[in-house]
Amino acid sequence: MTLNLHPCDKEDDYWHARNFLREIFPLNDRLEHSWHVARLDYWRWHYIKTCNIFESVEKGMALWENADGKIVAVLNHIGGSELRLHVHPHFRSAELENEMLAYAEQNYFATTEDGRRYVYLPIFEDDTQRQELAQSRGFKKQPGWGHHYRRDLDSPIPDSPAPDGFAIRSMGLADDYPARSFASWRAFHNNEPDSNYDGDYSWYANLQSAPLYRRDLDVVATAPEGGIAAFCTIFYDDCTRSAVTVLVGTAAEHWRRGLGKAVMTEGLKRLQQLGCTRVFSTAHEEPADALYRSMLKEMKVTETWLKEIK
Repeated sequence: MTLNLHPCDKEDDYWHARNFLREIFPLNDRLEHSWHVARLDYWRWHYIKTCNIFESVEKGMALWENADGKIVAVLNHIGGSELRLHVHPHFRSAELENEMLAYAEQNYFATTEDGRRYVYLPIFEDDTQRQELAQSRGFKKQPGWGHHYRRDLDSPIPDSPAPDGFAIRSMGLADDYPARSFASWRAFHNNEPDSNYDGDYSWYANLQSAPLYRRDLDVVATAPEGGIAAFCTIFYDDCTRSAVTVLVGTAAEHWRRGLGKAVMTEGLKRLQQLGCTRVFSTAHEEPADALYRSMLKEMKVTETWLKEIK
């Protein structure tokens, strides 16, 4: 079958790719062999719109289409050297994925300070086809992992109340942005002095403008003395009745009080009420890994594969 490469060059391409991810998700047994649509939205409304990894979506996406113009594969450049391959399971082949990686190596590489080019691709540890293809193209497995957790919401979620004095509620509007932004800083930059925090909370307006964002699934814990102590932001796709926790964290001064578990538990209970049947979380470091391991039931591992381009 002849497939045509279609570099993303217009706004409609994004939305066509988004629909494609929704189409193939159930065909992949509702596992993340391809991105959940929530991850594509987060890539656009956070990585691109806030982190400015590209000036436009078109710089980080390419499509492969059949003769009828139907998408059969999407290649995403997350930023830096990181890649994602999303392939329709009925069209998956080593030949197609080889072409996708060849395109990525030419167009989506990063460069070290001494001028060496490289690309990086996470591959599930049980995906021998993609591992063998990566090896044949000169990729080498590196230290590093991703733990991809999931839970089916077909049974009651055990309660996990917040400590006395803390309140669990939905995220508000603009008045909540400063406290929410500072909570993220304290959660993810706890080794840095607060003087490094620039006070810019405009990124949260970007997040709230994403199509799958809803405030009732943006759960926060407020501290007795005021301010936001912990948060769990979930994107829910009612088309596939599945969700992704896109941001979960606790400000460092409130660690080890069960707040992360409390906000995540509330989020899962709210998902159940909306008809969600499966939720995903991904961890790349120990604190998040411990939380998701305690909350979610199933896990798949991706390994890090890197290629230096000669």
